Amino acid sequence: MPNAGSNVGMCSLGVVGAIAPWNFSLLLAMFTIGPALLAGNTVVLKPSPFTPLSTLAFGRIVADLLPPGVLNIVTGGDRLGPWMTEHPGIDKISFTGSTETGRKVMRSASGTLKRLTLELGGNDAAIVLADADVDRHAETLFWSASRNAGQVCIATKRLYVHADIYDRVRDALVVIGRTVTMGHGAEPETQIGRVNNVAQYRRVLALIEEAKAEGQTIALGGHALGGMGLFHPGDDHRQSSGNEPDRPGGAIRPRPAAHPLHRYRRGHRHAQ
Repeated sequence: MPNAGSNVGMCSLGVVGAIAPWNFSLLLAMFTIGPALLAGNTVVLKPSPFTPLSTLAFGRIVADLLPPGVLNIVTGGDRLGPWMTEHPGIDKISFTGSTETGRKVMRSASGTLKRLTLELGGNDAAIVLADADVDRHAETLFWSASRNAGQVCIATKRLYVHADIYDRVRDALVVIGRTVTMGHGAEPETQIGRVNNVAQYRRVLALIEEAKAEGQTIALGGHALGGMGLFHPGDDHRQSSGNEPDRPGGAIRPRPAAHPLHRYRRGHRHAQ
């Protein structure tokens, strides 16, 4: 059409509701806060009820830097999340957590056709081929499953090792596990801290007992540390039943039911 034109513009959505997890409470909250504010939105942030204090401290720091109402931090239990996802005044939900809860968030937000960003669980695998340099890569494999006590959504949860080097990889991981220092996160010598909360700790214990009941082989650990709090010695490698959880919602070093060690040959594999 003569004298016709078009313009493309970027518009803010309005109010973004952010639901952050407990494993990297402040860091993962920032992944939503920063982009949302830069795009001209306001934010309502709900930290995990297990880790609200660091987020509230951040709120005090920025309270005088942002206009009133631009960043709002609300704390509460499990009922608070559905209130946010159903609220007609919130235009978008950003949620980081388990796949099961993500489904609930999607169903709840659908009533008001909210936009969604969901960062959910995985069942990430590492594959070690027959020609791999075990001495070079063992520590990388160990920490890919074990940093932050394994409480990382992208942590390695299954390790497939070629049968020709299976024993060497297993033994190398056990040696590393024996040298790791577990303790309070504020202590400088600590390499792996505690499981975040009691519910997740009990889940870990149940997975260990399930592995034992199935007759699986645990190469190191497999028992709770009495008197230390929510700690469990690990680097446990076992056969897999194939029913691994989809997210490390509280893990040991690494969590056995989510980090089985598989022996494979070309064309087939055998769990160990």
